[in-house]
Amino acid sequence: MTLWRALVRFFRGDGMVFSGYLAFLSLLALLPVLGVLFWFSQQSTIIRTADAAFRDFLFSNLIPDAAKQVVGVVDKLRSNARGLGILGVAIFAGDLVLKALALTTAVDRLWSGGRRRWWGFLNGAGVLLIIVPTVVAVLFGVIRFVEKFLMNLFPSARSFFDTAFDPFAIGVPLVAALTLIYKWVPRQVASWRSPLSAALLVAALIEFARWVITHHFATMQQLKSLYGAFVAIPVLMVSAFVLWALVLYGAALVAEGFGKNLHWPFGGKSSKGKTRNSRTKPIAEPSASSNGGATQ
Repeated sequence: MTLWRALVRFFRGDGMVFSGYLAFLSLLALLPVLGVLFWFSQQSTIIRTADAAFRDFLFSNLIPDAAKQVVGVVDKLRSNARGLGILGVAIFAGDLVLKALALTTAVDRLWSGGRRRWWGFLNGAGVLLIIVPTVVAVLFGVIRFVEKFLMNLFPSARSFFDTAFDPFAIGVPLVAALTLIYKWVPRQVASWRSPLSAALLVAALIEFARWVITHHFATMQQLKSLYGAFVAIPVLMVSAFVLWALVLYGAALVAEGFGKNLHWPFGGKSSKGKTRNSRTKPIAEPSASSNGGATQ
């Protein structure tokens, strides 16, 4: 079964180790990322205007005392971020590069491929740092634009559109990002069929994991009694680890050829050919069928 073979490949490829490392990098950069974003808010009129609108929303829709507390925390982070300057941006960029290199290395390990040359890492990092964020931002903006347009066109159905568009605003950019990662990071997969299938499955698993963590793990009485007011720390750590583990499991699914023979409504013949490019050489693989296709 492809799902089971992908799970075996995930563990044999040190997927747990890479998931932990990527989760550590994500948590380590959490506050610096917020700081850099607040620093950017001081450099751009557009972002500053959006920040002012956010403040008005807080004071208008929340209890005044609660709003003041929230804005007070934001102001504290902003004041700390003013001293970051170019150095803070450089640290932030370096963290992103580390994540990109770690993810490309993890994918190579899961695919049992040889070492990349420097341009191979550059290609993977470019996909993760430029193409994926751009596509996600454009899709999110388009979905929100359509949502606001329909709300203005049908004011009486604002609550319906707000509820209906939320899953699309999160799910569509997530599936697009995962599809691009699974298509271009593992040394050029031949078809879009397997990356898209794996992205849809992983997005569903991420949503299910988020529900379990939110409604069960985060509400465990033993966890609350142990950590008290700091219960958000283990919840955040587990969430980051599970998220990266599922992302890497998707890469293992593509390596096993998951969904490559499915017939999608938008047509196209199933790709029974190659799933790796000519530079990728398997290290130890049980059979050609378990790799989602033949190698050159």
